[in-house]
Amino acid sequence: MKLNIFTSTREDGIISKDKKYFKKLTKEEIDTLYEMNMNRFLSKYNLDYKKTVLLNNKSKNLSSCTVTEANTNRKDNILILKENTKNIPVIVETNDDPVIVAYANDENDKKVAVIGKASIENLNNNLIHEMTELLMKETDKATFEMTFYIGPCPAKEKYTIQDKSILKHKLFEKAVEEKDNKIYLDLRYAIFQELYLEIVDPNSIYFDSTDTVTSDKYFSNIGNKKGCNITCVVFTEEE
Repeated sequence: MKLNIFTSTREDGIISKDKKYFKKLTKEEIDTLYEMNMNRFLSKYNLDYKKTVLLNNKSKNLSSCTVTEANTNRKDNILILKENTKNIPVIVETNDDPVIVAYANDENDKKVAVIGKASIENLNNNLIHEMTELLMKETDKATFEMTFYIGPCPAKEKYTIQDKSILKHKLFEKAVEEKDNKIYLDLRYAIFQELYLEIVDPNSIYFDSTDTVTSDKYFSNIGNKKGCNITCVVFTEEE
């Protein structure tokens, strides 16, 4: 079984039901546009929109569940996807926040993936530790036997914040630089340092180096490119 991770681009349109992106449209029109754009995007990979499981972006507290065909309406912000649940696309709506996918093989040599979104709020709530704990429980593997993928996000030179007080987790301590009356956040460094402390093998940490702020491919609030990308994580049969 193959684990696939792919992200929509601006060419795929805004794939979201958030009213802030469609202020002149009715709810029915937004729903129709969402379904059309989602269908068009997933059909490129021979996937069914009706089988999608959406990772929750709104919960203030971390919760998790295992994806099955019967629970596509769960509203957790950490999802566990096993390779026997094939062709069930886990969808993460995002903008500048990178998606994190951690995976390892269980005792039966079956792959298990744990999926979350590295927003500042989720990172403050110990997202990375929670993900490694879940994957250890599901696979009985040590953290140095896990692989991590981190999706596109702003580069340090483009990620400015107004107030350091929003960074409550220790992982941010060495990832902030104050320069020319601005506060810069190196999100990739913060994530890498936390994974290193979790004893994840640095050679098994893969960052997408794309800067969402400057890239023409992705929507970005920081880059004033209003919209929403989706990242899809799915197991499919080997080609």
